[in-house]
Amino acid sequence: MTNIQQLNINGRKILQRSAAESSNSKGTLVILHGYGADEYDLMGLAPYFDPNLHILSIRGPGTVMYGGASWFDIDMNADGSLRFNIEQALESADGVIQLVKDLQEQGIIPDHKIILAGFSQGATISQLITLKQPELIKALLVMSGRLTDQVEQLLENISSLSGLPVFAGHGIHDNVIPIVFGREIVTFWEKLPVEFEHHEYPMGHEISQTELEHIQGWLESVLSGV
Repeated sequence: MTNIQQLNINGRKILQRSAAESSNSKGTLVILHGYGADEYDLMGLAPYFDPNLHILSIRGPGTVMYGGASWFDIDMNADGSLRFNIEQALESADGVIQLVKDLQEQGIIPDHKIILAGFSQGATISQLITLKQPELIKALLVMSGRLTDQVEQLLENISSLSGLPVFAGHGIHDNVIPIVFGREIVTFWEKLPVEFEHHEYPMGHEISQTELEHIQGWLESVLSGV
């Protein structure tokens, strides 16, 4: 990857792609990876986005036994279903919120035009951040994710979400986070006063070319309005 810098801020590993023209930055895209991946994983998408979009990819604070990082532990219930460690998820969300604020204070994030994006476990954290601090971001991109339990409890000020652009995409053949969880995301966000766009794709736990094209179009629309 070219034009990518490695940063270490407050002990957190971050990859950065600065806007091609710093004086003409269109905003900052903050990316959160999935379980077992790392800050390099989604940075491969950078060449597909506007060259004047500042991009930051943050590494999760946890580790997994076979390598990579995580945002929270995932345990298996007796019936085979998965249980998220909600306390860790909320702690990770708070950590990213503080990190973003620190990056703004240090001038690494040059403005308040922040688009928050997450894939899989990163999508869960991105949604938590948005619900906890909606004033921090200008748009939310959710890819192949799911909600945590008790997420309704974070809806304290629904009006603060008014007009927020939200994109959600999910594969109907996803065997890691089945489509039922993607549809729960749709049900959740459709009842809120956001500008919601969602798609289902004939794919697994991945980002297809079609989804990427939809995201490119959505981002172009968002950047023209922030």
